[in-house]
Amino acid sequence: MGVKNEDLNKIVDEIRTFLKKEKIPEEYVINIYKDYVACCGYFPTGVVIEIEGPEEQPIKDLDLKIYAKIIEICERENIEYHECKPLSII
Repeated sequence: MGVKNEDLNKIVDEIRTFLKKEKIPEEYVINIYKDYVACCGYFPTGVVIEIEGPEEQPIKDLDLKIYAKIIEICERENIEYHECKPLSII
């Protein structure tokens, strides 16, 4: 797959630290976890971020901040990244 588990751990940890410094309104919940595929074992494939909240615009704003932070981390740490899927609001 090309993604190291250690790299994903670093991204997840740094995003969590970044979000603690941001002033996230209490009514918004952000879940961050590593995504895996299972086939003859587990293989890390990326990071999934879910944002829940009452209004759409703050979700979009948070998504952009997190997206920019992920790219910053990957470029600084020389972690290869392929894509960030577009925001999906349900």
